[in-house]
Amino acid sequence: MRHVTDRPLRVFQVDPSLFTAPYDAALSRGLRANGVDVRWVTRALRPGEDDALAQERVSPIFYPLSDGPRRRIGRAWQAMKGIEHLVGLERLIRMIASESPDIVHFQWCVLPAFDRRAIERVGRICPVVMTVHDTAPFNGKAVARVQLSGHDRLLAGFDHLIVHGEAGRQALRDRGLPSDRISIVPHGTLPLPPAPAEPRTDFRWRIVLFGRIQHYKGVDIAIEALGRIAPEDRDRIEIIVAGEPMVPIEPLRAQAQGLGTCLSFRPFRHSDAAMASLLRSADAFLFPYRSIEASGVLHLIAELDRWIIASDVGAFRKLIDEQAGVGALVPAGDPAALAIAIMDSVGKSPKTRPGQDIPDWKAIGATTRTIYDRLIGRRQELPAMGAAA
Repeated sequence: MRHVTDRPLRVFQVDPSLFTAPYDAALSRGLRANGVDVRWVTRALRPGEDDALAQERVSPIFYPLSDGPRRRIGRAWQAMKGIEHLVGLERLIRMIASESPDIVHFQWCVLPAFDRRAIERVGRICPVVMTVHDTAPFNGKAVARVQLSGHDRLLAGFDHLIVHGEAGRQALRDRGLPSDRISIVPHGTLPLPPAPAEPRTDFRWRIVLFGRIQHYKGVDIAIEALGRIAPEDRDRIEIIVAGEPMVPIEPLRAQAQGLGTCLSFRPFRHSDAAMASLLRSADAFLFPYRSIEASGVLHLIAELDRWIIASDVGAFRKLIDEQAGVGALVPAGDPAALAIAIMDSVGKSPKTRPGQDIPDWKAIGATTRTIYDRLIGRRQELPAMGAAA
């Protein structure tokens, strides 16, 4: 079996839609510190998108016409993107066959029925791993049937699966996946880009709900919670919902009518600097999620020492220690409890940060490297076992 002192392992990391660029970049740093040579296979950058992988080797082979600098939206372009996904998988397989990496590690799969066939072909060349960031596909988001069909069969086709916590591992066990093919590798904290806090002239208690606006993130639950707060109390706070909308924003605006100025939307993708400025201006953070395994935003704001209000699910349950004074957990989908937690947050400062025992990225890279070594060792034993037989 190879060890860190041998030649670098050559690993292809696959994130076709570049869903988690900050995580990808941090993982790369941790892997490099453990003797892993990483290449990212993904798409090209969209206009105005910050290049989190600027220091990495990147092959942007996915979606040259429908995404990246030529990004298009609409049903026709979604169909085109599906076709381009198949083309990208073929390009990926040719690259792997040509370069023979030691491991191929998928961070995300988007079309299970087609991805599964590609993974079977890749698996004939080298071991294939997937990090299951969300054990519930798309966190329950309404997506096309083709994006959901065959998801469990897809997971069963990998040599190994990585999850971020015990809840994720148990969820996969409950779906019949064997325990010996599932490992926990924690999600590490993410560095917040340097930028000054956004200037403020309104000194109400500012609570920020940040990230791509999606159904599972519970913006509608937060709006309903605000409706349960007395107007004179609402006047003491402001909630900013900020991020690129992945669902129609107008129904949320309509739901929020009558709440006055306590709620505002910034429905666009923020640059790294704009994001950091907004987050540093917050007094507290809000995560009214319906479901989640791990939250990149939570790991991004961990260093800011702000009060956190979150649903009692997934990573929040593990990382937000109420007894230690990190923040408040509320039942998912309970606007009455959320309303109380929002008003109770006013003026509060945390006594400690979330997840004090989160490992650094070098340790995360070492754990991931150990998984790679084990899989490579097993693969190398197979011919010898066949010969012995």
